[in-house]
Amino acid sequence: MVNQGYSPTKNTHTFLDKFSLIKSQLLESKYRAHNFDNIPPIIGFIVADQYGNAIMVYEYDSKNEGTYGPIKSYLSEDDKNLLEIDLISMYFSSFKIFAGQTNIQNLSHLEIYGSNIKAQIYFLFDYIIITFLNSNTNLKAKEKNEIIAYFQGILSNYEYELNHFNEPKAKEIIVNLENKGKIWLKKQNSIYIDSFNTYYLKQHDLFDFFIDEIDPIIQNEIKEYLEYIPEEIKENLVKEIKNKIQDKMLEFNSKLF
Repeated sequence: MVNQGYSPTKNTHTFLDKFSLIKSQLLESKYRAHNFDNIPPIIGFIVADQYGNAIMVYEYDSKNEGTYGPIKSYLSEDDKNLLEIDLISMYFSSFKIFAGQTNIQNLSHLEIYGSNIKAQIYFLFDYIIITFLNSNTNLKAKEKNEIIAYFQGILSNYEYELNHFNEPKAKEIIVNLENKGKIWLKKQNSIYIDSFNTYYLKQHDLFDFFIDEIDPIIQNEIKEYLEYIPEEIKENLVKEIKNKIQDKMLEFNSKLF
């Protein structure tokens, strides 16, 4: 028996293709506005001991990932004189030392904000976890807790190797952890981007719904107060008002998200 229900037509497919294209363009514009095309949402992690000695580094492998560079490439404007990882971790470890020498008690984490990148520093056990993020990345409490729990597991399960990171056998295990960490890092970035896209499209869909709801109100008001104005002028006025409202709402949305 032939299905008498909905059957997509050529016009339907054309509309859906156009709708998908618009959404794709919106996402691409938002993606670039957040500079995610140059700086990943989560750049990488440095695990260091309390003295600032870098033990592990999780970052994109620049040989396999053409879009993004290593952590230190984002911290130096001169590619020929890149900062060394140990210098980076030692700098952040100084905050912990400063807290210990002053009356700053139970220092658990710090956050440093820049216009291009930001850093979140967590002090776990006798180690420092330095997280480098795109300045537009906003990790939720759940995401931060998952990252902390991930590294807490590593610090607990590989205590000996991390304490003796210069030993040959320990180095082998640490390199293996770093390789796994790179895969985990890519997955975390993928999850963040998917969440980012979903949230942004929901916001845009909400605005479209709002515009559709106020459309009859705008039309009725214009018809009532501009009764003798030609229909073509009234229609153009309705479109102009709707476009201005939508532009203002999108501008408001971009400031919030």
